[in-house]
Amino acid sequence: MKIYIVSIGEEILEGSILDTNTHYIAKQLSNEGYKPDGFFAVGDSLKEIVELFENLTKKESIIITTGGLGPTFDDNTTLAVATVCKKKLKLNREAYFDVLKKVKAKGVKLKLSHTRQAFLPEGCKLIPNKHGTASGIFIKCENSYFISLPGVPTEMKPMFDNYCINIIKELIPKEELFRMDLKLIGVPESDMDKFIKGINTDNVQIILNAMEGELAVRLISKDRSKIEKLKQTIKDEFGYRLYSDKNETIEDVLSETLERFNLNIAFLESITAGYLSQLMYDKPSFVGSLISNKNSDIVNIFEEADIVACPCNLVGNEFDLKLRINDEKIETTLRYLGNVNFMKKAISKRTLGFIYEWLMENYE
Repeated sequence: MKIYIVSIGEEILEGSILDTNTHYIAKQLSNEGYKPDGFFAVGDSLKEIVELFENLTKKESIIITTGGLGPTFDDNTTLAVATVCKKKLKLNREAYFDVLKKVKAKGVKLKLSHTRQAFLPEGCKLIPNKHGTASGIFIKCENSYFISLPGVPTEMKPMFDNYCINIIKELIPKEELFRMDLKLIGVPESDMDKFIKGINTDNVQIILNAMEGELAVRLISKDRSKIEKLKQTIKDEFGYRLYSDKNETIEDVLSETLERFNLNIAFLESITAGYLSQLMYDKPSFVGSLISNKNSDIVNIFEEADIVACPCNLVGNEFDLKLRINDEKIETTLRYLGNVNFMKKAISKRTLGFIYEWLMENYE
């Protein structure tokens, strides 16, 4: 059975509000082991909503909608659901008295527009809304199902968490899935993609997510042993650039490594403009940082630090990294990954990743 998420409202299409509902529902579904099959956005036109619903119900589907349940003329979700399911709109007494109670509690006189929210498709079940007047709707529609929720996130979220996820679990018995999130530093997404295509990944779903300076690889399978085996295959190929299988940050992993080796660290920053300090300032191993527009000599600063790092000389996507680790001086050229808008963060992450990798190879 397919799962679709539909956001309804002209304000979403014109960009006047950010659709956080789809993101939230997708994340909650993912946490429970379900994968949505598609996201859709549609305006307030009854005709367009009906056409979309008719297309989505051609296959066995659960259609989760947000928005369009309010009392105004442009709230057409309920009517669209009734039309597609070939149901009449009837006054739902439970919904009516719920609206009446909530309106009176606010000291507002009940209006005809309020009662509009109580006219619901015949035979639907209500999804309680404790934070608003619009009840949610759950209804079977031939071989598909509609779960319709308000668009206000503070109303939608508890309704989905407390009621809807249980409905979905009953409709689609969940198979146990195992997950592992691998985090790598200094590995381009294209390199990982090429490597993955050349190995056996049967029965393991792989999701690549390139972030600022890092690469996240999510492994999903019904067989935990296959995930462990694939993790080891990736580890064998990329070594200590695979720094976490627990979704940790590189700054946390490096901090733990520095503590284990009884080392501390300081930075001379120019092209990172203090971002290394932001990542490491609360770590026990952090000594300090000097921000300068000059690439000063790292030998004569922070003499109390075991490690001093200076990323500098940025040219395109490449930069030089000068390191002093105890009495040893290291200079290398690295490539940062990611959008230029996140350059400082990406260079900082790449710098910490290189230090971690060097320590693991030389101190471990």
